[in-house]
Amino acid sequence: MDKKPAGNIQGTILSTQNAQRLISSGIPSLDDLLGGGLPVGTVALIEEDLHGAYSKIILKYFLAEGIVSKHSTLIASQDINPFNIIKELPAVIDSDPESSKPKTSGTSDKMKIAFRYQNIQVSNDSKLHSLGHYYDLSKNMSLNDIENSDISYWSGQRLENGSNSFANPAYNQLLKSIKDKIKDGKFFLKDNPSKKSILRIGIHSLGSPMWLPYRKALHSIDSSRDLDMFIFCLRALVRSAYAVAVITIPTHLYHEVSLERCVHSSDIAMRLQAFCGTELESNQALSDFHGFFYLKKIAAINSLASKHPGSVEYVFKLRRKKLVIETLHLPPDIQESMDSKKNDIPSVGCGGSNKHLLEF
Repeated sequence: MDKKPAGNIQGTILSTQNAQRLISSGIPSLDDLLGGGLPVGTVALIEEDLHGAYSKIILKYFLAEGIVSKHSTLIASQDINPFNIIKELPAVIDSDPESSKPKTSGTSDKMKIAFRYQNIQVSNDSKLHSLGHYYDLSKNMSLNDIENSDISYWSGQRLENGSNSFANPAYNQLLKSIKDKIKDGKFFLKDNPSKKSILRIGIHSLGSPMWLPYRKALHSIDSSRDLDMFIFCLRALVRSAYAVAVITIPTHLYHEVSLERCVHSSDIAMRLQAFCGTELESNQALSDFHGFFYLKKIAAINSLASKHPGSVEYVFKLRRKKLVIETLHLPPDIQESMDSKKNDIPSVGCGGSNKHLLEF
């Protein structure tokens, strides 16, 4: 995709395929899967892994990219203090953190590369990824950069009385806070501020037990109804503004039917399945990775149909300095092929004869 600056809005590009304005998720490999980045005016849903660790890292990437790109940010959570998420954001660096590793000598490189490919120029990821930035998970962003950014925090409060729309009034309060932020910052499409910017909305662990209505069970109809209705209302609100929302949801706590409604109400849906604590953790073919990454839905903005990779499987791995999403390429099962060859060898009978039983 040809990436060009999009007007006077910092940290955005215009897609040459559908003229959609895009922002970076903070993860180059994820931007490539999404067709260049997150479309402005959309809601991205992340189905959390069992412990919620990896989904929280993706959310931190999204928020860190917003601060570096001088975007406004609204972070919401009822499980933890939103400021604790912000102060743990990764630090921005100039290049890929893995590209600084020492390389072997040129002689050994030529031994590994075929002769016909030695003169082909190798592409540089830092040049291709012109929209976003690179980050180092082993370092935290400076507090000075955080304090000089436009960041709003929402932690909510538990109330007994519901509203006409939601059984838990916290959902209604969060929607109102987001709407006020869009209005005060002049992020609506109809607004004409002196300098346009983007509002990044990050909601951590929406629908967790802390979001339960007063004296309601987790699997009650009211709790699941609040969840998908909130995403539907948020999508309508974000669609009319220069804003992008990323939501993480502990989907293992909800029924499959409720999750399908949430996916239908969102624009982009992703799911993380960690190997830790499962039988896949001891699988030698998956030892280099930490879990599966499923891209369930991609936004169809300014197009008749969304682009979906189909049956392609992706995996993610967390290194010391970065998180990477890759296509899964399983090696051939050598042990199985060896066993099949052994079964094909004819058995030797008495006297060393290996003739067929019907042969006389």
